[in-house]
Amino acid sequence: MKLTIHRGTHQIGGCATEISTADTRIFIDFGSELPGPDGETREETLSIPGLTVGAPDCDGVFFTHTHGDHIGNIHRILPEVPLYMGAASREISKVLNEELARRCDRSAELAAIERARIFSPGEAIQIGDVKITPLRVDHSAFDAYMFLVEADGVRLLHTGDFRDHGYTGRKLAGVLEKYAGQVDWLVTEGTMLSRDGEGVMTEQELEKKARRIMAENERVFVLCSSTNIDRIRAFYRAKPKSRPAVCDRYQKKVLNTVEANAPGWLKGYDFRYVIPNTRMNHLLHDWMEEQGFLMFVRVNRYFREFMRPYQGNCKVIYSMWRGYLEGPCRDSRLADFLAGYDVEYLHTSGHATRNALRKVYELVQPRQGVIPMHSEAPEQFKDLVPENRLVFLQDGQAFKL
Repeated sequence: MKLTIHRGTHQIGGCATEISTADTRIFIDFGSELPGPDGETREETLSIPGLTVGAPDCDGVFFTHTHGDHIGNIHRILPEVPLYMGAASREISKVLNEELARRCDRSAELAAIERARIFSPGEAIQIGDVKITPLRVDHSAFDAYMFLVEADGVRLLHTGDFRDHGYTGRKLAGVLEKYAGQVDWLVTEGTMLSRDGEGVMTEQELEKKARRIMAENERVFVLCSSTNIDRIRAFYRAKPKSRPAVCDRYQKKVLNTVEANAPGWLKGYDFRYVIPNTRMNHLLHDWMEEQGFLMFVRVNRYFREFMRPYQGNCKVIYSMWRGYLEGPCRDSRLADFLAGYDVEYLHTSGHATRNALRKVYELVQPRQGVIPMHSEAPEQFKDLVPENRLVFLQDGQAFKL
């Protein structure tokens, strides 16, 4: 078995990992790079023969989850190459791109998503002489996966993005013990190694803090990712039962998609939509004025107009990465949207803490070694695992396992 991380050995995002044998060639993820300031899209320069150009020479691409830095280049993959996604991931990606298609052409992305084949957690897929087993994990994107890859007598675990501090994070150890056991190689994310200044709490702790905020404020707007289902659940669970939870049609469609593909996940969660306004919403508006509300918002003119009358008489919770408000990835549109409001930062990462990284290493006990990726500080793995077990690769470097 041979491993090539085409991009991602010393950066967060833009993931593209190739695993091959003499007869079979697969990829895990093909993502775009993280956006620059103000959401500026970076020019795409990664071209891979057989995957994006030339004659098709790839037996399948497996996607860990729906975030753009892992799936953002799906439309550049040659149409003859098979694609594989989790069921909920595929449908959520479809909803997301249908929404984006209202502002720009997403026909190539939608066509690629439509042809993607579905895998199920814990069920192995045989492609040539390579066996791939998807393992569902906790992440800030719903329906995220690790992959156990077996070929040529080698067992490799590719973590994708994961954490153990979400609502289902406690299941991680059991999943790895049941499906992975001891492996030869661990290819693991290390996002948080360069973000030590970020405080990490469990979603349950975040929910508790949100409950305090909502007890003190009747009108609460929340700015968070529309696909961060754990976060939306946390805020919903924190609100007083008498208050409506309100969102727009797009957010409601995402939630309906989750429930359709993961029945019971949002059972009992009653989300009402309010924007754009319709005659059917008059009773809801009255309810909101009488009881207060929890509203999930996005940066657009509809929400700007709705929020404006409440300025000075509401709380806005910002629940996304702080780096979008400051630093090289600052998005001035977000800052402008929040300007003039009483804003409280309440967020926890979708990525593994140092303790979680160490725990996975101890659970799978890799016989040969650990290969870091998806990290701006891979060298800090030396603080977590024995240094003689670490292998640091460069982008595009082929490594015989």
